[in-house]
Amino acid sequence: MSSTRSVTGATPGPIDAALELRWDQLALDAGSPPFVRPGWLRAWAAAFGRTRDLRLLTVERDGEPVAALPLLAGRWTLRSPTNSETPLFCPIATDAGAAGLLAHRLLSVRTGAVELDALAREQAASKVLLDAVARNGVSALRRPLRQSPHIDVSGDPAAFQRGLSKNRRHGLRRLANRLRDAGELTFTVHDGRADLDELLRDGFRLEAREWKRAAGSAILSRPAALRFYTAAARWAADQDLLRLAFLRLDGRPIAFGYLIQQHSTLYFLKLGMDDAYQKLGPGVVLTQHLIDHAFAQPGLTRLDLLGENEQYKADLASGTHEQIRLQIFPSPRIGPLERAAVVSAVRLRASLVHRMSGETRARLSAVRNRLRR
Repeated sequence: MSSTRSVTGATPGPIDAALELRWDQLALDAGSPPFVRPGWLRAWAAAFGRTRDLRLLTVERDGEPVAALPLLAGRWTLRSPTNSETPLFCPIATDAGAAGLLAHRLLSVRTGAVELDALAREQAASKVLLDAVARNGVSALRRPLRQSPHIDVSGDPAAFQRGLSKNRRHGLRRLANRLRDAGELTFTVHDGRADLDELLRDGFRLEAREWKRAAGSAILSRPAALRFYTAAARWAADQDLLRLAFLRLDGRPIAFGYLIQQHSTLYFLKLGMDDAYQKLGPGVVLTQHLIDHAFAQPGLTRLDLLGENEQYKADLASGTHEQIRLQIFPSPRIGPLERAAVVSAVRLRASLVHRMSGETRARLSAVRNRLRR
């Protein structure tokens, strides 16, 4: 990624292919999620037109990187390379000492505000950063973004099923029986090393449900999103991380899951289904098959459902993990003023949204999605 830059302290510099490989190895060694690896972010930046803005804040020991933070550089600000397609984001660090040095360097950058979105609050390096912000008395604003549910798949699958409510267990059996009565039901998980284009075509068609197309939020409704998820799938397949799950009825795909598996976690990014079979609950049945699949995989301990903690996810979840939006205003002189201005703007926006009808909010959301396209 020849246009990426390395930032050590406050001094930008070029990053070559060798350093990118070291960044990737660092992320693997630190146990970081795949969404901060250069391959994933290269696909993101290329799809959304931000390749030239990508930077890397680094900490080295004996010439080797031990901490890093991908960033986007604006004229006056630094922000995380994130948007609505980002499941989570976090600093990369091998240990608490490296994370502390990374936090110090981030707080020392005098380019204006720093905004980190979808920051995984419970991740170890994120905690060090948040502690550093509080300890140094830097003006900052921390706002909750979402609580994402996850399922512990390290134990006994039978015990997990017994832990579900009686109504939930009955509902799952009923839906599975209805689908089996409708024809031959099969569940498969593909790694994308064969027939990837065909698999993505079928999957994205199922993800483009009628209500998503109407809102303009389906992957197929947004060329940039389509480029991103296609390129990310190719990278993930090459790294043996991609998992594309399908539920088929008489050979016809009726539900789809786009997942990434790394270390001990299976990340569930996208779910799609054929609306013609909606009453049979193919998405629910596919999710249940994925849970059984995750329990059966050696070394997997978590199925991360990601996104918002919707009711159908909450009914299955073992717990949640929080993502936040962190805005840092490092300047001792104008930082408090910048923070106050942002707080006022947030309150005004919340007040305006609260006064809108649900129909008006839906129309504005559709317009925003069209503008993004």
